[in-house]
Amino acid sequence: GTDSYATVTDANGEEVFRYWMPDEEDKKTVQELQEKYPTAMPYFFTQDPDYVTVKERVARHTVTGEEAEGVATIAIAVETLRVAEYLTPVLMEQLK
Repeated sequence: GTDSYATVTDANGEEVFRYWMPDEEDKKTVQELQEKYPTAMPYFFTQDPDYVTVKERVARHTVTGEEAEGVATIAIAVETLRVAEYLTPVLMEQLK
């Protein structure tokens, strides 16, 4: 689906914070984009502002050479995959 949430609890298991996506403002954007692009996959709509930001930063980097702030490089992506490959069996073992 397009909705998700995360909660943070204290040491007693009491919820201290909850984050919902999409929030009320994003829901309006999602509705507008669903009407404009009815055949597109809905998860694109909740992430539309982030996609716009990434595309603008990468395009600016392509034109000016300026660092695309907040956008992972290939080297960072490779290292991230290495961490994921290491952690997968460790975490799977903990889930048993």
